[in-house]
Amino acid sequence: MFGYIGYKILKFIVIITPYPVTYFIAKVGAWIWMLTGADVKTIRNNVSKVLNLNINDKEVRRIANRIFINWAKNIVDFLKQPLISKEKLKQRVKIEGIGHLDNALKRGKGAVIFTAHIGNFEWAACRIAVEGYKIWGLSLVRKNKLVRKFFESNRLSKGFKTLYINRMLNVFRMLKNNEIVAITSDWDPTGRAARPFKFFGKTAYLPTGALMIALKSGALLIPIFIRKKDKYNHFMIIEKPIDLIREGDKETLINKNMKKVLEIMEKHIRDNISEWEMFHNIWSEK
Repeated sequence: MFGYIGYKILKFIVIITPYPVTYFIAKVGAWIWMLTGADVKTIRNNVSKVLNLNINDKEVRRIANRIFINWAKNIVDFLKQPLISKEKLKQRVKIEGIGHLDNALKRGKGAVIFTAHIGNFEWAACRIAVEGYKIWGLSLVRKNKLVRKFFESNRLSKGFKTLYINRMLNVFRMLKNNEIVAITSDWDPTGRAARPFKFFGKTAYLPTGALMIALKSGALLIPIFIRKKDKYNHFMIIEKPIDLIREGDKETLINKNMKKVLEIMEKHIRDNISEWEMFHNIWSEK
């Protein structure tokens, strides 16, 4: 979307302006973004699939507009991240269920987090990191080396480390070291690992990576989701680990366990549809 210089200019604007002003700029930017037509059809299509409404329905359009605005504000939060102290981040993101993560790590096999592109998912991982946990997030590989470093350094300012999809084998070493790996499970960034599943009653192509890593490593698979609490604050819930079926042939394990994963993901997306920032088409039908 932006080159390195573009990100640096954005960051400069974000840093020199107070939060209310920056959020206002973000809102204006979101409307300009929508007026260009970029990603509008994709977002509306995703919302229409979840709500089972026509893509041109007034409610679909309203929610799609909110998604663009919320995403723009999330970008502001990400760019301001190095300026926000760890204590301030703890105040702005409240956690429920941290004990589920502690209990998982007591087994000594690490933990696999699965989530979706809901809310400020970057801050969800950073919030875990500032509690002292060693956490890695799976990320696509950006072609520009400077852009990669830009994103890495922003995350590292809160102790959140980046694991690139072309280095996936390292994930098992991290879990063996009893660390945490976070993976969004509503889109396949490789474009090669997605499989068809029923999602909101329609066929969608979704990745099985988080599930397969948990099955192969013996780590627990833990759902974590974040949503807005108010204008500036967020609420994150760490749910109990999924009771995975671990014996059987590969296809049975994938289908039965993914059904559990998708039921949880559907609930959180449906409950927080205006924060589902999915800018990709995951459906078999347009």
